[in-house]
Amino acid sequence: MNAVPSDDKKTRQMDTESLSAELKNRILNGVYGFGQRLIEMDLAAEFDVGRGRVREAFRMLMGEGYLEFVANRGVLVRRYSRNEMISIGRIREVLEGLAARLAAERDLNDDERAALLDVQRRMDEAEGSGNLVEFNQGNHDFHRLIEDLAGNALLATFIDRVRIPLVRLQLPRSFAVDSVTRSNLDHRTISMAILSGSPDAAEAAMRAHVRAGNAHISSLPKDAFRDIGSSEM
Repeated sequence: MNAVPSDDKKTRQMDTESLSAELKNRILNGVYGFGQRLIEMDLAAEFDVGRGRVREAFRMLMGEGYLEFVANRGVLVRRYSRNEMISIGRIREVLEGLAARLAAERDLNDDERAALLDVQRRMDEAEGSGNLVEFNQGNHDFHRLIEDLAGNALLATFIDRVRIPLVRLQLPRSFAVDSVTRSNLDHRTISMAILSGSPDAAEAAMRAHVRAGNAHISSLPKDAFRDIGSSEM
């Protein structure tokens, strides 16, 4: 078999951003679990890139909070402690509250109003049918939409950074079932405040919503967090 010319091979290789995005997708989709070690040599071979390229992608993802370096173990998919999650939750409360305020301050056009009504309808239907998968997707879309409606790209970037630990936090099914009704009531209150152009009410409702979610997360068992086996209460 003829060797591939080096110039052609180079053009087929992933750049650092593409490799980082692929690794990030694997983390978010559960291909790599929390605490799993990522092997530089194996990834370089799989993606047909130099090990330096893999190290660059690792550095990017460590900076974004997806990976961490642990002495004597290497690069791992980051697992957060309970205290870290509580601290992050307090920041999310402020940032997402601000996003709801900014969205309510804007004069939304017909398409934007329709989009918010549609995602709320989807969550209402999912709640009524007990479809947790659809509700979780609607919840994700709801918060993303409010970021968009806020019209502040820098704020959206900050929210994404502090939302990372929540993406794959494994919640007990009973937790999810019990929280759907409460959560969607909060969503309706937030939606109404934004659509009626009430910034104070929108911010207060969003902050209360995030605060309630944080309280549930802080009550999860130890095995949901990094510091398994510690004396953490």
